[in-house]
Amino acid sequence: MNSATKGRLIGLVGLASVALWLTLSLGSDFYLCLTSLRWLTVPVRITSSDVSTGVSNMGRWWQPELTYEYQVGGQSYRSSNIRYLMPPFYHAEGARQIQTAYPKGAQVQAAIDPQKPSRSVLEPGIPEGMWWRGLIPLFFWALTGYIFYEIRNPHRRFLLLRDPETAGQE
Repeated sequence: MNSATKGRLIGLVGLASVALWLTLSLGSDFYLCLTSLRWLTVPVRITSSDVSTGVSNMGRWWQPELTYEYQVGGQSYRSSNIRYLMPPFYHAEGARQIQTAYPKGAQVQAAIDPQKPSRSVLEPGIPEGMWWRGLIPLFFWALTGYIFYEIRNPHRRFLLLRDPETAGQE
């Protein structure tokens, strides 16, 4: 095994690790989004409603911050989950829309996990426009598969060779 192949193997392991991490982290969020559609709904009371802001390397962002309380089986719970896979807001209007939909003191419905009542969400399901995030792990798995194929078939490395005439001579 030459040094170029060893380098590709190290890169393959790193890329597969990133693909696995993305699959698990985004997969758990998508799982919660989809299962929340089947959860029980209970009345909740909004106890606080605000919008926070900050600055990141992407620019200024806004985030709705809500807290709500509810009871299940005589037990009181408090949560701040609005929706799973909540995208960042880079315009104040988006965060303010959510805040005004849930003003302090309002009585609304939330979906609760019947197996774990402390887990709840105000807006169950996958938020509009977030399906594309499911493609991100697929892209990394496809890239991992391509690199694996390229390692296993060195005679097919047309794109990596400087001289295409020597492609079949490795």
